[in-house]
Amino acid sequence: MVFCSHGTSRMNSLGHWWRASSAHYEYSPSHRFLEILAIAAAIALMVVMSWRLLAALASTASLLSWACALGAGLVGYVAADFVSGMVHWLADRFGTPDTPVLGEAFIRPFREHHDFPKRITHHDFVEVNGNNSLVLLLVLAPAAWMLPAQLDAAWLAFGSFFVSFPLAIFMTNQFHKWAHMDEVPAVVAWMQRRGLILSPRAHDRHHTAPFETDYCITSGWLNPLLERFQLFARCERFLRRRPPQQTPAEHHEPACPPPSV
Repeated sequence: MVFCSHGTSRMNSLGHWWRASSAHYEYSPSHRFLEILAIAAAIALMVVMSWRLLAALASTASLLSWACALGAGLVGYVAADFVSGMVHWLADRFGTPDTPVLGEAFIRPFREHHDFPKRITHHDFVEVNGNNSLVLLLVLAPAAWMLPAQLDAAWLAFGSFFVSFPLAIFMTNQFHKWAHMDEVPAVVAWMQRRGLILSPRAHDRHHTAPFETDYCITSGWLNPLLERFQLFARCERFLRRRPPQQTPAEHHEPACPPPSV
């Protein structure tokens, strides 16, 4: 998800590091093929679950069922915004591109993005959304398997959340890419203006020094609230906190007895 603190000086040093580094993320054909499979599988699972939910809702007149489904869908969208912010914050503030497992695939793209914000606009749909799809399969597959044949209000809420949340995560990097593009399709511009998805104006705050705010990049709805409570700043201070060092006990010579009179 485009998921060592850095202020202005950190961003400058990152630029020097990136230009001096000869290593670049190798987007191999085999990895691209894996991402295509992941995207196809994620879309298929979301379509199957959505069809089952719509069929169940169409067969019921229960307002409770509809309310549960719509409410859970909204919660899923908001949850995706929070998760996008949490991953973004972690990738920006901790670890390095050389971190095992996560460094190349996740941390490096986030760090590269700060030095070259427009580079994401040159990546195609697969490269932008493939990594998210690989992770989403770990959520979608169990959720689809758990969904029973008969869906009551509770299961409709469950299914709606696990369609809305993965769909929003799936589209997060695409929303992010659109926020950096100079021209977008008319429907995308309409959604950006109404705050339904991440807008360029809202995301610009993250790319303004000291680059330590507005991490949520799905819709950006949660950014004002999280910044008001300084959630990420507080979490970072807590994670970087070191226990006070114990100073060795001072050695005291035994006091000399008072002279005898």
